[in-house]
Amino acid sequence: MRQHISRNILLVMIAIAEAYRMRRVSQGLTQDQAAAAAGVSRRTVSDFEAGGERISLRNLNRLLRALGLELATRETSGRPTLDELSDRYRGEEAPKMRLRARRKK
Repeated sequence: MRQHISRNILLVMIAIAEAYRMRRVSQGLTQDQAAAAAGVSRRTVSDFEAGGERISLRNLNRLLRALGLELATRETSGRPTLDELSDRYRGEEAPKMRLRARRKK
């Protein structure tokens, strides 16, 4: 069971690191620049982007905030958030809905 949890954590950390790297690159920042903005060493950024599951929550928070990201938890409701829906349907035209005219009383 413990090994299963560790694997799940590793997969989550890899996903976070990939999202972080994509954001850093899209902002045109080098690892040195991102590290300076976060107040950490370039090695911390490099290790994290390489899948470093050994990062403190404090440094993880610093890295994410420096790029305008945050780590959040939420209850799973089974329903997607507005952000998730936006990502899912990005580039697609919203479905057309029929509007009914109200009858005057």
